[in-house]
Amino acid sequence: MLNLGPVKSAYETGCRREAKPNESPPRTDKVSTHHQKQPAADSNHHLLSCMAQWADVSISMPHMAIVSVDEEPQNFDAATGLEAKCPMCRTLTTAAADEDRGERLRAAYPTTYAEREAEESAEIESGESIQTITVYIGNRHEIVSRTEETHNTHQWTFFIRPSRTDIIEEVHIHLHPTFRQSHIVRTRPPYAVQRLGWGVFPILADVILKAGYSWVSSDAEDSPDGAPKGMLRLEWMLDFSSFNATGAMGRCRLKVKSDRDWNDGEAARDRREWERVVRQYERDGRYEPDLVD
Repeated sequence: MLNLGPVKSAYETGCRREAKPNESPPRTDKVSTHHQKQPAADSNHHLLSCMAQWADVSISMPHMAIVSVDEEPQNFDAATGLEAKCPMCRTLTTAAADEDRGERLRAAYPTTYAEREAEESAEIESGESIQTITVYIGNRHEIVSRTEETHNTHQWTFFIRPSRTDIIEEVHIHLHPTFRQSHIVRTRPPYAVQRLGWGVFPILADVILKAGYSWVSSDAEDSPDGAPKGMLRLEWMLDFSSFNATGAMGRCRLKVKSDRDWNDGEAARDRREWERVVRQYERDGRYEPDLVD
């Protein structure tokens, strides 16, 4: 399952880049230009030499922020959407690109900037790209009246709410084994299940990506179809008390790798889609493969 841990400083990432002999930084920029990438300033007015690198490191060991169930999922933007500890003062902050300083650095380091842009273009053309998505996991909650059939009064809806649903193949939800149907599979949004109960317990959810995508996480596992790192297990403890007893959800920033040079991509995607349909029919009891003697 997803492990949470400390965030490294941007200066521990090994991306330091020295200036060329004919390049010298402007006097006021010497402290903040070691990495020769897009500079940024955080809400504490600290200058950061590489916003993208800081964002990348800050979410490599993601934390889960608890928020209201009414917060809408949004795509991750490394320049504006990151909230993490400042690598200089360690307080929680956000940052934005410093365009003016970036232009000054480009003028001061023309050779180095050109090299870096060429490297970034090569990384894009290599066929693999890392994307960051936002995944919400949580539950809604409301108190309902008792009935003759049951004295349970806690109606809850557990959900997985990703900012991108086009890359999700299916979500497996594992409830407490005392439920009559404890394993639920959702192949399209909403990835949710509603129940009536009396107490809280942890719920596990396996988020499986479509063909051509994989989780960038040491906690990722191979998907049921055998795709490497195609499945990531998340855990959520039901919440009946937060936000005026309406429930709560955790917001995670997670990395996904897209293999755009994937060999026979179309054929493999078609095969995986067919296998998904077959699995769904088998679960519904509507598919019986031919028996072989």
